[in-house]
Amino acid sequence: MNEIVCVHCGANNPSIYKQFSNEIIKLTKCESCNNLVDEYVETEYSIIVIDMLLLRKEALRHVLFNSNLKVAWKLIVLYILCDAYEKMASQHFWSKSYKPDMFINELELNFYFLCIKSFLEYFIFATLIVVILYHSQEKSTKRFSSKNLFNSIVLASYGKLFMLPVLVWSKDDEYCEILIILFIFLSQLQVIRVTTKLSNLFIAIILIVISELGYLLLQYIM
Repeated sequence: MNEIVCVHCGANNPSIYKQFSNEIIKLTKCESCNNLVDEYVETEYSIIVIDMLLLRKEALRHVLFNSNLKVAWKLIVLYILCDAYEKMASQHFWSKSYKPDMFINELELNFYFLCIKSFLEYFIFATLIVVILYHSQEKSTKRFSSKNLFNSIVLASYGKLFMLPVLVWSKDDEYCEILIILFIFLSQLQVIRVTTKLSNLFIAIILIVISELGYLLLQYIM
């Protein structure tokens, strides 16, 4: 791991632990806040996931900076599929009177179209976020690289995965969908703040403005 960050204060540290022998390993303390640099290295994945759902900064810093995040592209594919399925389900194509074979063909083509639309929507949003935030922070700090910002945007959208169970179990409940959209917004806000240390108000304004710009661009393209 090239970058080690204290999960409590965000300061750079040389290592997470010191290994004295094959059986003796001791977690190191942060040089800035004197807390353990990253106690999540000894924590089960289920606990880390729960803390991420609770939007704890410590868990987010651990995943972003102190672990090898190699599933970014897999998460993007899952986001696109979930978003496309959610869009397709909301259109209620099954209410139209088509022949079975024509209905299946149109449904399949429409799903592919919605996948492309979801990909463009996510690509525009992520690109604008990375470009604006990259030029709004200290470039001298290695942690604030475009790669870290991209991983942050990808990780911050994990709330999109909740759309599938909502469609299956409570597709007519608008409040669940609103809560998930709110959770996605808060997770994006928290993850970007952890990565860049910008103010909540500034990040919230950027997210809202870019979402609107992305929507307008997508309407113009499609």
